[in-house]
Amino acid sequence: MGRLEKLVLPAFLLAVSAGSLGTESSFDGQRAMQNIAAQLAHGPREPSNLDAKQKTLLYIQQTVNTHADQVAIQPFEAHGLNGTNVWASFVNKSTKANTGRIMLGAHWDTRPKSDQEESLAKQKIPTPGANDGASGVAVLLELARIFAINPPPVTVDLVFFDLEDMGHINNLPFSIGAREFIARNPFYRPSAGVILDMVCDKNLSIPRELYSKTQAEELLARIWRIAKAQNATVFKDKDGTYIQDDHIPFLDAGIPVVDLIHYPFPNYWHTSKDTLDKCSSQSLQQVGNVISSLVYGVP
Repeated sequence: MGRLEKLVLPAFLLAVSAGSLGTESSFDGQRAMQNIAAQLAHGPREPSNLDAKQKTLLYIQQTVNTHADQVAIQPFEAHGLNGTNVWASFVNKSTKANTGRIMLGAHWDTRPKSDQEESLAKQKIPTPGANDGASGVAVLLELARIFAINPPPVTVDLVFFDLEDMGHINNLPFSIGAREFIARNPFYRPSAGVILDMVCDKNLSIPRELYSKTQAEELLARIWRIAKAQNATVFKDKDGTYIQDDHIPFLDAGIPVVDLIHYPFPNYWHTSKDTLDKCSSQSLQQVGNVISSLVYGVP
């Protein structure tokens, strides 16, 4: 995930369509953990590790192909780098255009250096990206399974962004893939969106990210109401800070998108210690339950 910010941008509001959650489909935190492990088995998903990137891309593509109504693979070139976004849609035919359409996103790449390590030698090692990268993807893949069993009452898009975590490396920005997605799909303007980033920590803490609070206030408030009703304690009743992440390109385009992200960042953030043992199926379960309820319109 990206860096902290201290800018304030204008506010946008949202209304999310409601529906019902079928009892036959429920989020499984253990399955989500397995999705993290599968990604880690391929190695760091950073630009120079082409084998790991291709295997991970294939894993994501094959999984969503099994469940989604439509899947688009969108390669791009930006800042001298090649990336690939994956866009999987669960189409509700009663949904008109972008009305009531929800985007759920996560970045699938990992940082090519562990620049928060104290050791200069370790700083050159790519981060494994269990929490920072794989966890958000894992939640989306588990949601895909649920949506296939019990189709949502609105159209839902799962978008897997590449090249989020290149910021401050060779003067590159964060969220390259998300910005390319917005630029290359000018027709796509969903009514709501959520970014999932670093959501598996054993001591997960998700405060109200401040770009989200100032520009997607109504959506953020709805998510926190759902979390309170479910006693989802990983959602904290406090404000965090401004963070550069994949929600920013959407907010810049006038689309209300909330960033769910661990803050303060854990001590293994952007280090070689971002491994599976830091993750918790219970944390994933809470996040998955809240997002499921948001999509299906359950209070």
